[in-house]
Amino acid sequence: MYEFQSGFRRSYSTDSCLIHLLDSIRENTAKGSFTGMIMLDLQKAFYTVDHNILFGKLELMGVKSVTWFKSYLSGRKQVVNIGKTFSKASAVSCGVPQGSILGPLLFLCYVNDMVTSIDKDCKLILYADDSTILFSHKSPEFISAKLGQVLEGCSEWLVDNKLSLHLGKTEYILFGPKRKLNKDSQFNVNCNGHDIKGSKKVKYLGLVIDNDLAGESIVQNIISKVNAKLKFLYRNNNCLDFNTRKILCSALLQCHFDYSCSSWYEGISKGLKKKLQIMQNKVIRFIKGYTPRTSISFQDYVDLNMLNVNNRVKQMRLSHIHRVYYNKCPSYLKNNFERREDNMQYNTRSSSFNFNVPNVNNVSKQTFYYHGILDWNSLPEEIKAVKNAQKYKLMVKKYLLNKQVTDSIQDFIYY
Repeated sequence: MYEFQSGFRRSYSTDSCLIHLLDSIRENTAKGSFTGMIMLDLQKAFYTVDHNILFGKLELMGVKSVTWFKSYLSGRKQVVNIGKTFSKASAVSCGVPQGSILGPLLFLCYVNDMVTSIDKDCKLILYADDSTILFSHKSPEFISAKLGQVLEGCSEWLVDNKLSLHLGKTEYILFGPKRKLNKDSQFNVNCNGHDIKGSKKVKYLGLVIDNDLAGESIVQNIISKVNAKLKFLYRNNNCLDFNTRKILCSALLQCHFDYSCSSWYEGISKGLKKKLQIMQNKVIRFIKGYTPRTSISFQDYVDLNMLNVNNRVKQMRLSHIHRVYYNKCPSYLKNNFERREDNMQYNTRSSSFNFNVPNVNNVSKQTFYYHGILDWNSLPEEIKAVKNAQKYKLMVKKYLLNKQVTDSIQDFIYY
């Protein structure tokens, strides 16, 4: 399976995909390059999979039970139901069964060779049919021309495979330092005479990404969603007890703080981190039934068994690093992680379980891998030695909760 395909695969997720995407862009920015990204919009991709082409690809991939798959997909019929009226049954000649276990896997096999239409200098990142192409260079004009050529080649591959690219909804974005981006406002991409829509921020896998990776849109989006749901909960507060409020906030609100926080949190400013902490404190006041002006103390976090925003991000990030260390993560997440014991002829107390800390500049210090290495190396040895993921997570949370209370300096708590 294609290395950068993150959809419907064990140990792969939108989180791992976004971590790799944003770290790749930051790495290129640290080298002084711009990064152009095109987000492809495939029209009804799962419904337009050609069966004969799929069978041919399965054979080329070495699948020996293609006859079984032919039987599985053939002879299917569909009807349209409006009210109490049904249409005549019509044979299904393309597409993979929606809602089935095999449907997503067959689609991954169908688009597995899509990378052959992409220039080797570019990177194709996939999450099922959510496709994006990356290309980095110091010249925005060169990026513009290159992306146009690559998009034309990709469009030909899609036509050959009976998939449809919606050029009207396909869009691009140019990433780089904000100061340099303001000088290159004329950047554009053209495909077969059609101008591709450009934007200063795009939404990919549910994350709104700004062209300077400052994370302002991400934080605004989180605060907006949490505020809206919190207002709804306040309107129904008279029928909620403490335990119910805590459960609802954990289920409906915490997910917005958590989503892919490992990929973007370290790239945002202290001011934005403060806003997130203020928002979390509002949630705590609701759970505990406080007035809007009641200050939040460490004891409130202890009572709720909760971590503040910064430590919660560490907890999420350390879960990924555990999978990296014990080789249970996507192969692309292992880049930039080098275990000390792998480069030593004998183990020492200082090298046990640790990663080498890379020498990086200020931009690279915003990456997932850099902070992940620092967080992992600072963990007690007995925690890093635990291979069981569930036991490890419990120990990490307990460690962070204790550290949260005992640290002499705590940022972003009293708001």
